[in-house]
Parts: sequence; structure tokens; C-alpha cells
Amino acid sequence: MARELDSKTVLARKLALARQDVAGGPVRSILRALRLGLARAAEEKLALAISVIGATQARRSHDELTKAIPEECLYLLLAGPEERFGAICLDLGSVASIIQQQTMGELSERPPESRGFTATDAAMVSPLVDELFPRAREMAETLEDRRSLDGYKSCTRIPERRALVLALNTDRYRVFDLTLEIAGGRRQGHATLILPEVGQEQLAEQTKELNDGPALADASGVIRAELDAVIGRIRIPLSDLSTMKVGSLLPLAGAKLVNTDLIAIDRRKVARGRLGQCRGMRALRLNERLPEPSEVEPLEEQFTELEAELGPPSRPTRKPVSDIPKTQMPAEVDPAEFGEDQLALLSPEKAAAEISELAGLAEND
Repeated sequence: MARELDSKTVLARKLALARQDVAGGPVRSILRALRLGLARAAEEKLALAISVIGATQARRSHDELTKAIPEECLYLLLAGPEERFGAICLDLGSVASIIQQQTMGELSERPPESRGFTATDAAMVSPLVDELFPRAREMAETLEDRRSLDGYKSCTRIPERRALVLALNTDRYRVFDLTLEIAGGRRQGHATLILPEVGQEQLAEQTKELNDGPALADASGVIRAELDAVIGRIRIPLSDLSTMKVGSLLPLAGAKLVNTDLIAIDRRKVARGRLGQCRGMRALRLNERLPEPSEVEPLEEQFTELEAELGPPSRPTRKPVSDIPKTQMPAEVDPAEFGEDQLALLSPEKAAAEISELAGLAEND
């Protein structure tokens, strides 16, 4: 009964966390980033499945940190940029799971026995902690969240909670409580992450740096675009091409500099312009409008000119049936092979008789 209740509790926490992720927003962004970052860091560094099944966030002043830091944990001091310090607190279940995975390659069936933490524990956990922050920062959505996760690494182990509070030197902090499911539910753990709160002045300075970056005009000035100018196309035999050398001339008959095509790297024509010079350099001015279509002469005039040169076209003549020699007339026609071509060769009386015979009619009908 107790195991079933625990499984329902875990499932409820997972569903609650999923609803928080769907809701989105700046407040949930960093929680989602920490959840995904920790899972990917544990998989890459330790080949261990760690899922965050519960996550909360709170903002605390320095005086309120004593109540926010849990007891009997491994306390690691985190060194960040601008001489700011944070901390991460891991319970015995999390630390024992990480060490067993690194030493034995799997988790023990027995729960870990209560003991004190050592510098060896800190050294075994540090690679996972150091990998967590860059992973989570990549998935953070807001500038404040990315700034909060930027540049932190584990530096030393603090023996007790009171000494940890004294080592933290910022007025306000963001405290994240994470409930962990390890190895698909074989073990559970808890982690508390304490990070200095980023001030509005720091956010304003970083926003200004981003806004003062290179303008679009400056960035586009360094973009390289290669276009080929084609002033004409010719066809020459391969034998002539093989004999060409430096100084050979190409017969560009009909090429016009006012109709120069611009060809992109994929050999597609992108524009048409006029080739010329500007300040002693070759230049190309794009045509303001497409060239007017050439006038096409009426068809009647073309046919008239053709008749004048070749004479009137000959037309096929038809002879009446009576003019066809009798030697060309079929003597007997099989009704099964009788068709329209044969009917055209018969007189009206003969054709009517053949049709009546094919239809099975009597002569009087």
C-alpha cells in the first residue's frame, strides 16, 4: 500500500512539472532548463538516468538562507563571474548513487548507510555539477536566467551549513529545490541550488552591450556574394576549343553589354544589367525594367511572303467515285471485312444494298 502511494506521488509530481513546462513563462523557464540540463549532463558524464520530478523556485535574502539550506548534505561552493559565489547541496542518496555508478557501474539494491561527507565525495560529484550549468544555460529562455547560470563551477567543499552561509557574499539569491528520481525510480534524491540574483543594473548593462553590437549595415558589408556576369553565349566545336590558348579570340557575335546576365553560384539567372565603368572600375547597373518584347509580324504577312517565295501551297484533289477505274473497284466485298473505306468506293445504290444486307433486311424493307 505504501509503495502504491509513493508511485502515485511520483506520478503526480511528474504531471505537475509537465503542466508547468506547458504553461511556460519566464518563471518556469529556468526550472525547465535545469531539469533538461541535469538529465543530459548525467547521461553524458555518468551514463546514469536522473530525472527531476519536482522543482520549486524562491527568492531569498542572505539572512533567510539558513532556513533554505537543508541539513546533512554535501555542500559545494560554486565560483562564478565577478567574484560571485553560489552553492549546491546534495543529499546522501544522490551522492551515493553518483559514486556507485562511477565505481561499480550500477546502483546497489541496498539503501546507502548514514555517514559523513568527505573531500572524495566532492571530487566525484564535481564533474556532474560543472556539466550542469553550460547545459542548462543553453536551454534557458530569458536573459536573466542565462545570466544566472553563466560561468559557475565547483571550487571547494564546505563542511557545514553555517560556514556555507558565511561564504556566500551576495545580498539576494535564487533558491531552487529539485526532487530527483535516479535510475528509473530505483532511488530518489534531493538537490538545492543557490545562485546569486542578477541585479537590474547588470541586466541593463548586458542588454546595452547586445543592442550596441554591429548594425545590419556593418554586418552585411562583410558578406561575400559571388555573381558571374555573362555578356554572351557562343557554341564552338570541341576541336576548336582544344586548340585555344592564351591570347585566342572568341567570336562574340551579337553580344550586347546592355543585356548582361547575372548568374548565381547555382547557375541561375538572378538579374540583368548594363556593363560599364564607374571611377575607373568595371561596374554593372541593373536594368530598371525588363526589356520590351520584340514585335512579332502577323501570321498572314508571313504566309504571304512564304507564298511569294515558294508559290501557292498545293492542295490534295479528290476524284469522284465514277472516275475511279473499274480495275480499282473490289469485285466482291466480304461483309465481315466491310468498312467505311469500302463504302466510299461504291455507288449509292450498291452502298444501300450492302448496308441492307449487313443489317439483315429484306430488299423490300
